[in-house]
Amino acid sequence: MATLLPRANLNEQVYETLRQRVLRRDPGPGAKLSLHELASELGVSRSPVHHALTRLVSEGLLTVKARRGYYITPVSAATVSDGYEVRLALELHAAERTVGRSDAAQLARFRALMERSEEAISQEEWDAANAAFHEFQVDMAGNAMLSRFYRELSVNLMMQVIRGGRLEGGEYLAREHRAIVDAFDACDLAAAHAAIRTHIRSGTQIALEAIERAGGVL
Repeated sequence: MATLLPRANLNEQVYETLRQRVLRRDPGPGAKLSLHELASELGVSRSPVHHALTRLVSEGLLTVKARRGYYITPVSAATVSDGYEVRLALELHAAERTVGRSDAAQLARFRALMERSEEAISQEEWDAANAAFHEFQVDMAGNAMLSRFYRELSVNLMMQVIRGGRLEGGEYLAREHRAIVDAFDACDLAAAHAAIRTHIRSGTQIALEAIERAGGVL
């Protein structure tokens, strides 16, 4: 007799399956997702599918239209530029609240997360390490609302869509992480701001070039 998975595990499995499809653009940007068809295809009830789609909407990967369903949110040059502009403002503000005020344990944790990004050998490892690094960078400011807004930007998820599984720019992006950490360690706000600006420019450039190659939208 088959053993049924606990609902929480089933919800997570369905979510991760659909999340990976959306990140791979399967189907493509702007495509409609049918809750009923997905449930039938995955062999589950509509409840875990609805749970997954709702989470993907909250992350900005899907858009829900009243009485019309769920659609894969396209990533355009304007979306990326706007997202990175807001991300820059939040990271600069967080640095102002953090540089020179962080304790030794926080700085040690920050450096450890930086080293994890340097050691990443796959795109999946890089994505996880990169997100953890930047989220902690903002979390050190000790402002829960700032941290929540930062996570809701979903810029890192947009970059997963844009890179399409490629570990692009990993070497110099990791060096830019080190420059940020070194500035925090030195209690040098001007250097931290400069390093953050450089890193944001790199991410923006990678994204815009990828979108241009894809014909203007991903």
